[in-house]
Amino acid sequence: MFIQIMQRIISLENKVLEQGDELEELRGNLANLIRLAVVEKASKTTVDIKTGDNEVKGVPFFVFCSGKVSHYRRPSVGELCLLVNLGSGTNLNNAVALMGLPSSKYPAPTTKENEVMVDYGNGMTELYDIESGKLVAKYPGGYEIHADSKQIGDLQIEGDTKQKGNIEATKEISDGVRSMSEDRNLFNAHDHICSKPGDPSMPPGVNQ
Repeated sequence: MFIQIMQRIISLENKVLEQGDELEELRGNLANLIRLAVVEKASKTTVDIKTGDNEVKGVPFFVFCSGKVSHYRRPSVGELCLLVNLGSGTNLNNAVALMGLPSSKYPAPTTKENEVMVDYGNGMTELYDIESGKLVAKYPGGYEIHADSKQIGDLQIEGDTKQKGNIEATKEISDGVRSMSEDRNLFNAHDHICSKPGDPSMPPGVNQ
């Protein structure tokens, strides 16, 4: 009887030890399920990251680049990301890096409630004020609008536009009255012999 009791106790003890090992393994799996990481190197579609003392190479990264509407950017070295382990255990080779967490190195471009801002770097920014509906865009290198590789497309803007810098157009520029080429023809045909507004020899709508 005593021997049977001892065997039973030993059996229970082994089960407790097994459950302890399982709990420890589960704890390790949960600890590696979601982790913070830092980008050490970035390529076209993957990043090499470091999380704690672990270094993982070739991790796919998540940005909004899938579907009919897509947006792509390559992560920056030193960028903070969220590492989601899609596998199990301590193996992080089946993880995905979610980009976009602000950090001291890459802070949010604005934290104001009514502002939406994109900072592309090198002084290029787009700032939209939700309350006023005003967009302030800075393009230090200029900007081009193309319908395709051969033809420049149309740009339609509702609201006031203020341009700082040169404007170059390969086609017509018009206002609410006529085109610049029509204005040029009027001025070229005019001898400019008068200096008073409203003189009969001046083209209609032209004031000197």
